[in-house]
Amino acid sequence: MRHETNGSLPPLQATADRCCPSCRAVKPPDDLPIPRTPAGCCIACRRRSAAVARRHSKRALRQVARRTEAGYRGLLAEHRGGGGDAA
Repeated sequence: MRHETNGSLPPLQATADRCCPSCRAVKPPDDLPIPRTPAGCCIACRRRSAAVARRHSKRALRQVARRTEAGYRGLLAEHRGGGGDAA
């Protein structure tokens, strides 16, 4: 049997590229961690999800600060108004 050198046969070994579960893009193995890890996404998807989580965290902290300040202002207004509980 002759050896075909024109590349018409598929390679004997499968390519090492894998698919990112998040964006479904085929990435080289350096961009993807071990498949059994929870963050099995590519580097770009991990950065994107970290940025979204950071934005959500900041938003939650701003909401807590806003509610705390509103409660504090309410207590100050109640205290300045005399309260009416003093005997």
